[in-house]
Amino acid sequence: GAAPVPVTLLSGFLGAGKTTLLRRVLEGGAAGRVGCIVNDVAAVNIDAKLVKRGSRGGVSDLTDTIELDNGCACCSAGDDLFEALGRLLQLSRRGGFRYDRIIVENSGVAEPQNIRDRFQEAAMMGFPIMKATQLQSMLTVVDAGAFFQEYEENQSIRSRPDLGGEAGGRRPVVDLLVEQVEYADVIALNKADTLEERELARLQEIVQTLNPLATIVRSKFGDVPLDLVRTIV
Repeated sequence: GAAPVPVTLLSGFLGAGKTTLLRRVLEGGAAGRVGCIVNDVAAVNIDAKLVKRGSRGGVSDLTDTIELDNGCACCSAGDDLFEALGRLLQLSRRGGFRYDRIIVENSGVAEPQNIRDRFQEAAMMGFPIMKATQLQSMLTVVDAGAFFQEYEENQSIRSRPDLGGEAGGRRPVVDLLVEQVEYADVIALNKADTLEERELARLQEIVQTLNPLATIVRSKFGDVPLDLVRTIV
């Protein structure tokens, strides 16, 4: 049969710039035909509306977007994620085309480890959807300007609704920030222009120490180099 469609997970706190990066990837066309699963619990799924609208009245004729309305892909809606993947594949079969990639935009408080574990469990249990899709890469967008504050504070995620945290429970913000960095294949230090070079170098050093194997790029307004995007997104 056909090779499985690669899936990319896009993580990062609300406001870090995930949607801007996603929109740029879709408008650039570098990723080919893309299926999107937009999964942000904040502001009535406003991220989905942003992605659909795009800058020229529509992102691309090559993009299909499905909203997950039930919150985090890593919590109770994990099954919804696989259901949404199934709906996208059904769309492509009906339309007689194949996606080059599926991108899942996680909510701000989604836990990448949980989502990755769900994919591994589904593969081990022989879910049919896992014959057609394969989790290939995990990309985390970090808000460079806010990183040090979040890294050093001990507030719970629940107390930070600005990060998308109503569903996040008592877990400290720094725990989730570190997890989002540790489980990424690629880390975009977004809003890099908000830091002095010395601070940016320190940030890059911390992130590289947390995840020595990740590719780290600096960006502003989600402008991750599209040649890199072609290889992992």
